[in-house]
Formats: sequence, structure tokens, C-alpha cells
Amino acid sequence: MKIQKNIILAPYTTYKIGGPARYFIESDNEENVVGAVSWAQKQGVPFFILGGGSNILVSDNGFNGLVIRIRNQESGVTGSDPVTLEAGAGLGLPELVQNTVNNGLKGLEWASGIPGTFGGAIRGNAGAFGGEIKDIIISVRFLDDKLKIHEFNNSECQFAYRDSIFKRNSEYIILSAEIKLEPSDREVLKKFSRDTIEYRAARHPLEYGSCGSIFKAIDVNSVDPSIYEKYPRFSREIKKDPFPVIPAACFIDEAGLKRHRIGGAMISDKHPNFFVNYKNARAEDVTKLVKFAKIRLMKNFGIAAEEEVQYIGL
Repeated sequence: MKIQKNIILAPYTTYKIGGPARYFIESDNEENVVGAVSWAQKQGVPFFILGGGSNILVSDNGFNGLVIRIRNQESGVTGSDPVTLEAGAGLGLPELVQNTVNNGLKGLEWASGIPGTFGGAIRGNAGAFGGEIKDIIISVRFLDDKLKIHEFNNSECQFAYRDSIFKRNSEYIILSAEIKLEPSDREVLKKFSRDTIEYRAARHPLEYGSCGSIFKAIDVNSVDPSIYEKYPRFSREIKKDPFPVIPAACFIDEAGLKRHRIGGAMISDKHPNFFVNYKNARAEDVTKLVKFAKIRLMKNFGIAAEEEVQYIGL
């Protein structure tokens, strides 16, 4: 294993924010992952699993431990009736989506344009346009803190809205997973994928660094009925993702927070649930902006906004 020291993490994140990792290693197979975790345990230092670097915000002071960047990217078809495919956790989600779409396999096209890795998508049960990773998972292989490899079936993964057992238990490290897909019209899937990517490009501030959406969508059942009377727009914005929710961006917009800045961080006017790295932002700028927005949303609408972003070293 090649363990490096004092590696700046900002370039490895979609936010382009973050200080140095005390130790850093890239692991491109399961054996290396086991070895890296074992090393960290013997050294008595904490470790963090890094995938594609989306949905995270790293402290300006970095991470005082070992960052293990998962890079195992093998994939292959494992069955034909139904079509099943196994892929490593380090495989880029965009690459996996493109490969399945190009081969006329339905099940992941909703994820077109979502950054990050396959493993990260499983951990956070990524979803969009009514689809979720949980809908296609057959089983997940993972490493525990005793350096034993296990396999969970779909129900054992305890998937929930943007959540899973892996997100709630940091000692579980996803290594690979098997998914089920359906044969479908290739051209229809390719068009859907292109349209989805264009939709994201038109509505998301991709010109700036960000972690994606800061807050989870708001469950309609958590909103006081009087709010719908005062803000009729919220009723019109309800969507199924996968249960009835209102996008957090609607609340942020109604609160008048578009383009609000703290330091180099700014709430996007293109998509208010994106808190972007507008101008050399520090992690502290982002966390202050998130806190400010949460207070405003609670004050104006009585909602407790919950972050999707994971804080590292903060």
C-alpha cells in the first residue's frame, strides 16, 4: 500500500473545499481496502471513505486521520433472466448509468447527470425523478470493523429516504453491489438520459463548486396546513420522490434567500437548494450559510430542514 501524507482534499470534492488529510490512500481492490482499514486500526487513527467527493463538505483544517479513496471499478453482467449486474463501489455513477443505458437496460436512467460513485449512491440511497437506488439493489457486499466481509440483501440494507444502514453505520464499508435491470428500448433510454442531463444543466448551477442539494426535500406531512393557505405555491410544487414532498428550494426561495452570501459561499439563484462555492469559499462560510438558512426556514415556515450533505472534520 502507498500511504501518502498531507494531501489536500479540495480537488477530490465537488465543492472544491477542504484542507489536508493527514494520511491518504487510493484503494482499487477489496484487498487494499481491508489493508488500509487494518492499518488505520493499528495506528489508532480514524478513517473516512471517500468516493466521488459529492454530498460532502470537508473542514478547512482537513481530516486528522486516513482518507481511503475507493477506486475499485470492476463491473460485469452476472445473470440474464432477469438481467443482473455487479459493480465495484468505486465505479463512477455517470459511467454506470451510461453503460446500462447504452446497452438498453432500464433501471438507472433516472440517475443521469448525478455525480459521485456507485457506492456513494447506495450509501445515501440516491434518487431523482421518482427513482431510487433501492429499487434495483439485489445485494450489497461490505466490510465491517472486524475486517470481515458480509453481504446484505435489499431488505437488510434498511433503505429509507436518502438513507441506508450504511449511512447510519460508518463502520460498514461498501465494496460492491449487485443490481437488477430490465431490457428496454435503447433509443428511448438514451433520449431520456440526454433530456435529464440537459434538465439538470439548465436548472443547476454547474458552473460553481457545490455538494449538490444541501437539504432533503420536505415531507408534506411535516408542514403545518396553514402554510399551504399562506403560500399556495407549495401545494403546486408537491412531487413524489418517492413519497409526496416539497422541494426545499421552494422554501428557500419563498424566504427570499436567493443570492444570500456569507464569505465566498452563496445560495444559488438558479437553484436555491445549491449553496455554491461562489468565490474561494471556506467550509466555515458554507456551514454559517446553512445555519442561517435553517433558522430562517424554521422561523418563516416552522420546518426543520435536514441536511443531505455530510460534514467531514467539522
